[in-house]
Amino acid sequence: MTYSNPQSSKLGLLDDDLKMEGKLIRLCKDLENKILTPVGDVVWQWHVQRADVTTAEALKADWRKWEQFGPHSVWAKKQGHTWFAAEVVVPEAARGKTFVLKFTSQWQDRPGSTDPQCLAYLDGKIAQALDGNHTELVIERNARPGNKHILLVNAFTFFDRPLVGFTVDFYTRSERAEKLYWDLQTPLDVAIRLYQNDPRRQAILNIIDRALRALDRRAGYTPEFEASLGAAEKIAAEIYKLVDTEVQPQITAVGSTHLDVGWLWRVMHTRDKTGRSFATVLNLMEEYPEFIFMYNQSVLFDFLKKDYPELWARLVERVKSGQFEIEGAMWVEPDVNIVSGESLVRQIMRGRRFHLEHFGVDPKTVWLPDTFGYSANLPQVMDKSGLKYFVTSKLSWNDTDRFPYDSFHWRGIDGTVTKAQLITAQRYDSEQIFTTYNGDLSVSETMGAWKRYEPKAVHNEVVMSYGYGDGGGGPTRGMIERGIRLERGIPGAPRVKLEGIVPFLDRLGKAMDAPGNRFPTWNGELYLQYHRGTLTSVAKNKANNRRAERLLRELEFLGAMALTQAGASYPSDTLAEFWELVLINQFHDILPGTSIPEVYVDSDNEYGQIFSTLGSQNGPWHAAAQAFAKPGGDQLRLLNFTGQTRSGLVSLGSDAALDGASLATQAGVHPLQKLVAADGTTAFAAPVSDMAPLGWTGGQVVAGGASNSSSSLSVSETHLENELLKITFDKAGEITSVFDKTRNRETLEAGKTANRLIAYEDKPMEWDAWDIDRYFEEQLWPLSDGKAAISVVETGPHRAAIRVERTYQASKVVQVISLASGARQVEFDTFIDWQERQTVLKAQFPFDLNTSEIRSEIQFGHVKRPTHRNTSWDKARFEASMHRWVDLSESDFGVALLNDCKYAYDCLEQSVRLTLVRGSTFPSPDADLGEHRLRYALFVHGGVADLADVHRAAERFNNPVAVIGSLKPAATTASELGQFSFARTDVDNITLETVKKAESSDALVLRIFEHANIRAEATITFGVPVKSVRSVNLMEEGASKPLEIKDNGVMLKLRPFEIATLLIET
Repeated sequence: MTYSNPQSSKLGLLDDDLKMEGKLIRLCKDLENKILTPVGDVVWQWHVQRADVTTAEALKADWRKWEQFGPHSVWAKKQGHTWFAAEVVVPEAARGKTFVLKFTSQWQDRPGSTDPQCLAYLDGKIAQALDGNHTELVIERNARPGNKHILLVNAFTFFDRPLVGFTVDFYTRSERAEKLYWDLQTPLDVAIRLYQNDPRRQAILNIIDRALRALDRRAGYTPEFEASLGAAEKIAAEIYKLVDTEVQPQITAVGSTHLDVGWLWRVMHTRDKTGRSFATVLNLMEEYPEFIFMYNQSVLFDFLKKDYPELWARLVERVKSGQFEIEGAMWVEPDVNIVSGESLVRQIMRGRRFHLEHFGVDPKTVWLPDTFGYSANLPQVMDKSGLKYFVTSKLSWNDTDRFPYDSFHWRGIDGTVTKAQLITAQRYDSEQIFTTYNGDLSVSETMGAWKRYEPKAVHNEVVMSYGYGDGGGGPTRGMIERGIRLERGIPGAPRVKLEGIVPFLDRLGKAMDAPGNRFPTWNGELYLQYHRGTLTSVAKNKANNRRAERLLRELEFLGAMALTQAGASYPSDTLAEFWELVLINQFHDILPGTSIPEVYVDSDNEYGQIFSTLGSQNGPWHAAAQAFAKPGGDQLRLLNFTGQTRSGLVSLGSDAALDGASLATQAGVHPLQKLVAADGTTAFAAPVSDMAPLGWTGGQVVAGGASNSSSSLSVSETHLENELLKITFDKAGEITSVFDKTRNRETLEAGKTANRLIAYEDKPMEWDAWDIDRYFEEQLWPLSDGKAAISVVETGPHRAAIRVERTYQASKVVQVISLASGARQVEFDTFIDWQERQTVLKAQFPFDLNTSEIRSEIQFGHVKRPTHRNTSWDKARFEASMHRWVDLSESDFGVALLNDCKYAYDCLEQSVRLTLVRGSTFPSPDADLGEHRLRYALFVHGGVADLADVHRAAERFNNPVAVIGSLKPAATTASELGQFSFARTDVDNITLETVKKAESSDALVLRIFEHANIRAEATITFGVPVKSVRSVNLMEEGASKPLEIKDNGVMLKLRPFEIATLLIET
């Protein structure tokens, strides 16, 4: 077919120009074909081991006794390994040359990689990976005929599909022909992208034409061809002597490979992908001393150290030499919308510690090229962790608006500013906003990286990362060869610099710190206009994550108290093990719900290990609690893990012996009431007031009902009421009124119903588990269209509740809607048996308020988002992230929605919808099928002026009071039921978030933050004598001078949303 250049019209090309391009491309291809010369008459016989054997067993085996394997033999297994072995004898034809084996299989493309993926061992040592991107293996350079080598190949296949044969062909490689090829092909790729009237175009093409004509191309790699190489090489060198303009943009090209810890494969498979990828990288470093490679995720280095000690030793040496760059501070590349603030800190702390301990590298970068949006408090977390730079490319995946900047200052919610850089590699002829972090270092992508970059008027350096990811083996020889030519300089192309990310960021940092710099500033979250469904998909995994985060926080507090109060051992090993499990499951394709089913089988098992261990009466949680709180033989300890003095119902469990008994505390005696949950379980509970913050309150089960059992509650199938709120229901079980009796105000929009459960068609255009598309709400089915079974299940004295059961298609939704005495919130305990596909279920609340913004909790604070759709940016934010609450408030009146395991909502004007469950079908066909247990609540409060209380209510809602000790009615009533508080604060807008043992001593760490966007002057008072208190950063470093201790407390001044960490000596 006649050659054509797709940009010919744009470049103004004439017919002669196209003919010249076509000719030179064809002749360069002819030159490429002369690089490898076939070698015949090589004796070869594969042997195959189909059984599952370890690497050590395979390497020691008498492989000649394995089954013989021929070109028509069938092999492969689902998610399994097959071993091949053969003897390689160097033939006479390879004498003095580079002897190469080329492998051919039915390579099947997968996202970023190929199947099968293989690791080659030559004479018992790891050589490199073999995959669809890396098919050549050098046996010897300056080969000596008759030399014998033993080749073993560990071939991993993912799919259940038969493969036929595993072909090996034999060649000699001419490095001179190869280098000449790249010397000509690379500038040719530049020239054909220059305008017809650009004199650099004609100069380059004329030199290439002369060089190719100097070659004797009449046959293959003949003596005549070899003799003509010198003249062609001399002519080709003229290209690199051409002088371009004095001012050229510079592209830093960083070798890398993006490895998803879990996605379309299990974590266990990633361990092997890591070995294969790094084997290839290390092999390339031996051939190319100018090749620099960067990697970041500490967890994969940890895998490599354990699984491939041979590669680990080689890698450490390359780190020392500077060829293998270590950068990026996190344990994995996590999701950063869903994880808690403390989890962000631990991702950095664990990742940074590994890099420091094993490489002596203190990373300065958060490298998250593929994560689905970025929290507005990440700048503060980074700054207080000693990190300077944030790098991504994912914002270029926006489906509506182009993110305007690629180098910019990023300002977080507390005012902290960090430096941010986007990777801009894309094809030169692309008209899209999309860029890639899996670049190929082609001329097209290199020129496209500068074309795509903004702000060009401010800075002339950009960065791109190149290499196949996800088991595709990383960079290739061809990528490096192109980079070498571009680094030498080709007129018309940006100048490339093969280097690591660190020197690029150092130069960028200096430019951004320069006085009068004109780099733009972006305020607030980096919202990704794409993959919005990841906030909801695989809901169980998200619930497990939040529960695990809570339990580890509790264990740290209990362990710290047991250490300081009772001299018990701190559970360091358990915490390290379980934190690593939580952190790895926060990877950006696991926690968002976008992995294959097997990943979630593994994840469920790991969370199950955490929950069973910490739930065991003989486990570390209970051991620390007993040592700390010492309930004795007939008392209880009510453990309050929040930093606020709290009151409310405390559940003692479901033991039938509790029926008719009461709970006694210092505040009084109250009868136990039987509470009913949506899943049919029951528990006994009683109200307790003034529970000590971060500590315990003594209690005792006593026989008989208390006399003070009168109640302000009223309930029927159509209403719930206490002294503060009255909630009215219609016949379908939806709420028609939430009336605030103290303010004489209705919260709901007139004529509308709340807690309206609606099923929407959820069929995105692509990326099923990832996306909710804007048109989802066009097709909807209210569950109230069906019948509802409504009954009263609790009448007091402490809580009233009704039960509403609905069916939708094959699914069932049961809710116990309750109101406690004295409470300002109505709660919705929800059990869903979900059997729907490609459907999303939401709970709608239309409010009667006058506000154009909604507040949503994020890590260590909250953000404000518009509730209108004035601009394209507003319209694109039709599904957004939250943590434990969202809030709509006027200045003196507001309503918040709290939750215990959800992360997505949408809001239009005054109507809020919580996203409860989805039903995606790819990559997991059965995602979210089955039972879901969740809770949410509607909390009425005093508006913006009372915003601090929203956070406090959500904190209570997510941190139930734990109970240890005897549940048997006491024979005698205790004369005194004491309490203990480790720390408390005197202001409501300060959260006491984390108490733990310090990383490097037995001192205690207390992490606090301001949560209401109000400056705070707070006194932290301690319940144990303290010797000194110093401020440290999030990494527990950079200790300040001791703070003044007055009345066993310290005074702190915090800016809005500021995080502070205290190091406490007791």
